[in-house]
Formats: sequence, C-alpha cells, structure tokens
Amino acid sequence: MEVTRGPVLPGGRASSAGGMRAPCRRRSARAAAGPAIFLKNGCAMKDEVLKISQTSVAQALAADYFCIYYVDVSNNKFIEYSSSPEYRAFGLPTGGDDFIEFSRKHFDALIFPEDQERFLETFTKDNIIAALDAHGFFTMTFRLMFGGVPTHVHLKVTRMIEQEKRHVVVGISNVDDQMKSREAFVKAHHARVTYSRIAQAMAGDYFCIYIVDPDTGAFAEYSATEQYSQLGISKAGEDFFGLIRGSAERLVFEGDRGRFLAVFSRERVLSLLERDGSFTTKFRLMFGGDPVYVSMKATLMDDEDGRHMIIGLNNIDAQIRREQEYQRKMADARTAAKNDFLANMSHDIRTPMNAIVGYTNIANSHLDDPAVVRDSLAKIGSSSHFLLSLINDILDISKIESGKMQLSSGPCDLAEVLRRIEDITALQAQSKSLEITYMHSGISHFKVIADELRIEQVLINILSNAIKYTPEGRSVGLVAEELPAQASGRNRYRFIVRDTGIGISEDYLPHIFESFTREQNTRLNRVQGTGLGLAITAKVVELMGGTIAVRSKVGEGSEFTVELELEPLGEAPLPSCEETTAADLAGHRVLLVEDNEINAEIATIILQQYGLAVDRARNGQEGVDKVRESGTGHYSVVLMDIQMPVMNGLEAAKAIRSLDGGRSLPIIALSANAYDDDVRDCLDAGMDAHLAKPFDPEDLAAVLGRLVLARGTCAGPQEKP
Repeated sequence: MEVTRGPVLPGGRASSAGGMRAPCRRRSARAAAGPAIFLKNGCAMKDEVLKISQTSVAQALAADYFCIYYVDVSNNKFIEYSSSPEYRAFGLPTGGDDFIEFSRKHFDALIFPEDQERFLETFTKDNIIAALDAHGFFTMTFRLMFGGVPTHVHLKVTRMIEQEKRHVVVGISNVDDQMKSREAFVKAHHARVTYSRIAQAMAGDYFCIYIVDPDTGAFAEYSATEQYSQLGISKAGEDFFGLIRGSAERLVFEGDRGRFLAVFSRERVLSLLERDGSFTTKFRLMFGGDPVYVSMKATLMDDEDGRHMIIGLNNIDAQIRREQEYQRKMADARTAAKNDFLANMSHDIRTPMNAIVGYTNIANSHLDDPAVVRDSLAKIGSSSHFLLSLINDILDISKIESGKMQLSSGPCDLAEVLRRIEDITALQAQSKSLEITYMHSGISHFKVIADELRIEQVLINILSNAIKYTPEGRSVGLVAEELPAQASGRNRYRFIVRDTGIGISEDYLPHIFESFTREQNTRLNRVQGTGLGLAITAKVVELMGGTIAVRSKVGEGSEFTVELELEPLGEAPLPSCEETTAADLAGHRVLLVEDNEINAEIATIILQQYGLAVDRARNGQEGVDKVRESGTGHYSVVLMDIQMPVMNGLEAAKAIRSLDGGRSLPIIALSANAYDDDVRDCLDAGMDAHLAKPFDPEDLAAVLGRLVLARGTCAGPQEKP
C-alpha cells in the first residue's frame, strides 16, 4: 500500500491531507488551522473534509494575515507558514531555532520607534506562556514600518489542539484601518466632550454668549444667565449688531454709551477681528438700575461648519471694583507719602531759615558789637550750608530717579579725598564730643580714575549719618583698605564705617536705602534731614558699579560697607593749581551777564575782592552787544547766567562764539540750573565751565585761575553742578 506523507508539522507529525487515514472511531475532527467540522457520512466524508480544512480553509484564513508562523514552544524552533509580499520584502528568515530571539533581533529594526520599547518589554516567552495558560491566547498591537509608513498590526499567539500542547500559531494581521478609524472616533468624541465641557464651564463666567454669522448678522443665543435674560434681549434674529445698538439707549450706562456706539459696529468689529484676531471692549450695563461692568469679547472661528463669530459678555464688575479700590488706596498712600515728605521738608527747611532770619536780625541789632556779628554770621553760614544740602539732596534724588545723573570720571587721588573727608567730618564729630578715627594704611594705590566728588559724597553721607545717630561720648570710625586685585585689572577698595550709636531696628533695616524714609523712633525724629542721604548714597554706589551693605543691632551700633572697583592711574603726579589770590587776578576785566539785581551785587562784590574789574549786562543780548562793541581782548572772561529775558545764556554764548575773537574768550556759566543736562547744554553751547548757584567763592576763583591765568593746566569743577 502506497503511503503519501503530507507536510511535516513542527513536532514531526505528518498532516492527514492525502496521507494515512485516521481511525474512524472518532465522530469529529478539527483541522489544525480550521474551524470544527462535524462528520455525518462516515470516514470517506471525513477524509474529504479534512483535505479541505487543511488546505483551502487554512489558505483562505492565511490571506488575512501579513504572516503566520508555527512555533514549537518546547525548543523554540519555528517555520513560516505563509506571508504577504509586503512582509516578504523585509527579507526575514522563513525558519530558525529560536523564535523569541528571532523576533527581538529583527522586529526592533522594523517596529515603529515609539512602539519598540513596549514590544520588547511585552513580547517575551514568559509573558506569552502565562497568557496562553490563563486565556488560551496572547495578543498585542503595535506598528510595523512598511515602506517607511507606520502600519498598525495585531499579533496573536494561539495553541494548536494537541494533547502535549507543544505547538503554537503566531499570526500578524493588518489592523491599520480599524485602528485609525478608532483613533479618529476617539479623538472626535474627546474633542466634542472637551469642547462641550469647556463651553459649559466658560459659559458660567459670562452673562451671555452669542453665535453670530459675520456675513449676514444672523445670530442665536448659546447661553445666558437668568439676570441677563431679564434684560429682554431677543435670543435669535437676523441682525445682531442692529439689535445691540438699538438696545444701547436702554441698557448701556449713559457715561459709556457714546464710546460703545463708536466702537461697536459690524464693520469695525470685523475689521479688528481680521487684523488682530479678537475684539474687546469694556462698558457698563444697567441691571435693575445699577451699572455693572462687563467686557464684551468677539472671536472669529472658521471650521468645517463654516465661519462664525463668538461674542461673549463677561461680568467683570468685581474685578473692576477691586482695581478701583486698589488704585484709590495707592493714591491715598502716594498722597500720604507726599504730605509726610512735604511736612518733613517744611520742618527741615524752616529750621535753618529760622536761624538765618533770626541771626540776621541779631547781627543788625548789634552792629556795634563785632563779636556778636561774627558769631551771628558764622551761624548764618552754617544754617545756609545745611539748607543748601537739603536742596542738593532733592536735586540728586531727582536726577537719579529720572536717570539723568552721570559720573564725571577723571584723575583722582584717594589720599586727597580721604583728607578732605577727614577735615569735614572731624569737625562734626568734635561738636558732639565723639571719638572719630580714620585708617587707610591698607591702601597701596591711591591714584585712580574715578568721580572723586561722588566718592567723597558717599563716604561723607555715611559718616555724617553715623555721627548724627551716635550719642555723645561714643565713637565713629572709617577704615579704607585695598583688596586683592582680580582678573579685570581694576583696583578693588573697601570702605567700612562703624559706629557705636543707637543702631537700626530689624523692621526698618530692609528700608534703610529707600527714598524719603526715616525710622519711626523718638530718638531719630529729633534729627533733621530729608531722609534721602542713604538712598542717594546707595544709588551713587550702584551707578559706580559697586556694592553697599549694612548690618546693625539696636543699642550697639551699625556698620556700613562699600566696595568699589576703580581703574588704576599709576603714580604719576596729578595736575594741580596753586590757590588763586587777588594779586593773581587783579587787572583782569569780567563781563557779568546777570538779570537778578541781588545775584549781580553778590557776584560783583566777590569778584572785586579778587581785584577784578566788573562790567554788567542785564540780559544775553546786552552781553553779546558789549563783547562786540568792546573788541577783542577787552574782557578776560564772561560770567553767564542762563535764564534771562530777551536772550538766554545758551543763545548768548553761541552768538559770542560767532564774533571775531569770540572763540578764545572764556565763558563760565553761573546758573541755578544745576542738573547734569544743564551742565551738558552749557558746554554744548560753547561755554568752558559751569558753576551752580549758590557758588563757593573759592570754586569760582579756581575756575577763573584755570581759564584766565593758566588755561588748560588745572583741574576745575567745570563738570560739577
């Protein structure tokens, strides 16, 4: 008898198709890859059915799969039963000794990158066996790359019907269309749910929401509160803009009505929407006779349903009321701060003015007693300098806060700066019976490029503050030291001012450098001042690129530390001038251009003390005429006021420079215009120097010496207000 073997399946069993017949004892048989078939016509029928089930049916089912593998789970060997042309294009082996290793070796190169990690974690022998034992199958879905396009596939592992349960079938089917349809459905459903929830949530914050056709004006109300519905506005119609504008007379607060009608028209709203993407206006609606702030916002949407406008009226009444209350409190606070400042300034200005007026009267009533007159004049001078310091503080803080303060760097000798500081503050300390010490032995390089007047201002402010708040019999000290240089090549300096005074409270310490502040303490409120000194000091230090810090303890004292980086100058001698005397200036003629009689008289007396002959002009035009008529060389210098009638000082300086010989004539601005911009304007107009009123006679003499006697060889205060 001829025996024909069918295809050998994994495990060595021959298929029955066309081969040895199975016994007829069993009533039914199931093909390895096919559905159950119940036999009714004996063994002949059974054989025929088995042939069909193991060939045609298996092949028909395999057509729905990219590929099918048979795997022997006892030894992991596998063979490919069928595969599609797309799958064969991968060039994978059709059989092998380890299916799991084969899968992990090749599939990770073919699987979509975002799915690779999940595939490698999930597709393991242990996971597959556990799923087969629990459910009879193992499945997973992932994406394979076919022609560079990720395609969803479904992998299913099932056991073959065998007693030993050694073999499994692994099939990979194309489920891309189903997955994409499912994803699209989920996405659309999620979007509908999300938009619906968002719209419902947002509608709760709005009085009403309308959907409007921008082309026709047709509209429908999407949502509205009960309060808004009571206004009696139509919920749908053909002309939204006409409806709202027609209702404005009745519903919009009278004070906002004109502005609302000016901006709310179909043409204007659409124009702004197309330009900016949104339109917003705020106004007040009348609810039960009360105006309520609302914000109307319009947006333009263009989707698959067409183009439409969404318009919502948001209730912002509480927000506006809070903002108004905040602004009112801020205005009250600004007013209170201004009033406190003015009260302090009034007190601090009237105190030295009282001394000036009082001692002037005393001197006048004791003209026959030189000692009383001298004492009165000394106290008038002291009070005048204090009054001037108040004014200078106001000017400085104003310049700082407006960004107009500028540094004037030049050659600087720190030793000379420290000497001047010592001269000034030692007298202050002596008047309060304080012990004051100065140490600067730690400085090796005194010659730098810096703004010496600002350094002097900073240290004098801190020292004066320390002296002011230190009780009699205690001590104040200044330590100046040089720190190790850094890579920048600039010299580093540290200035420390220590006192054993009353100290600063922890609550006030964070505000110590703020403008117009004083600690609310009875011991401090007896002290005069604007409360600007330390604020100015901190701003100037910051402007110089330095740092300032303070630490203090109430009852024990305070310590201020300033650190600066300054450009080294070298040890070459700095240019200097001998003190200018009356003999030096005698015989020179000055043209004083000044419209104020008292100022002219003061300047004339001071100039005559230096032996100068003085001519006066009462405005800029008269000054120009005198220079023109007198000829070259008649005047040695011009002292020029700025604010004058007919022609101001800037115009007069420019006119003089245009005259024959006028370019070489020194012109010094002598003006109450003391900002840095004023100084710069004077220099730009052709003047050689600037002195601010009230001026120090010694400063004036120094500038005259530089410009008249030794032009260009001496350092003068021309750049300082």
